[in-house]
Amino acid sequence: MKIRFSKKLIFIGWIGLTNLLFAQNRIISRFPIGEELTYSAWLNFMKVGYSTITIKAIESVDGFPVYHVESITKTSPFYGKIYRVNDRFNSWIDLDGLFSRRYEKSLREGKYKKDYHAYFDYNEKKAYTSLDTLDIDGRMHDALSVIFWVRAEYLFPGRIIRLNNFDNNKLRLFNVIVSGVETLKVPAGEFQCFVLEPYSDDGKLFKNQNKMTIYLSNDSLRLPVMIDNEANFGRMIFKLENRTVHQ
Repeated sequence: MKIRFSKKLIFIGWIGLTNLLFAQNRIISRFPIGEELTYSAWLNFMKVGYSTITIKAIESVDGFPVYHVESITKTSPFYGKIYRVNDRFNSWIDLDGLFSRRYEKSLREGKYKKDYHAYFDYNEKKAYTSLDTLDIDGRMHDALSVIFWVRAEYLFPGRIIRLNNFDNNKLRLFNVIVSGVETLKVPAGEFQCFVLEPYSDDGKLFKNQNKMTIYLSNDSLRLPVMIDNEANFGRMIFKLENRTVHQ
């Protein structure tokens, strides 16, 4: 009896195996508690606000140690008079595996409001969310856990990383290709960066978003130096202003 494997299955299996092998040789083994990354937010080349990503503490979810990471994005007082944004995102990221165990988001954008939370029970293979209970298979990632997972990884041009992205009760196979290396200048300084381009198998990224490019510093800190979003409403860019570690 002959057993045939499709090229697609072989390719997916190879990518999964390489992800596992590289994960065992991470560039960063632990992130510092109190690390705060501050970004200026630009819409179509106009500065409209700021964003922060902070590792607040090491906590516990179901007895497992996790990083509690919070991201806050707000418009400036001037631009807020035109369109006010106050978004908060909290993620509880597994200390060793760097996947999501729980996350919450609160969106306040003009008149639009949305609150959402999800908790992942990997033993039961269930996701308990504010909308429903869903079956899951494998480790899930949210918008913040993806950043920290990639920061810790061994990267090189041409590498493709495949992850499970879960948001708004939708599970999507998420791909990140390291497309090259560029030198980038932002308010925090000049950095040689890996260029990362996320995409999904269905050709879609996120709602109202056409393309995203992440620039990750090629050094021991692996800082997200700039995030460039091309969306239906315009081009949104986050540029690193400062990195501090609060004791």
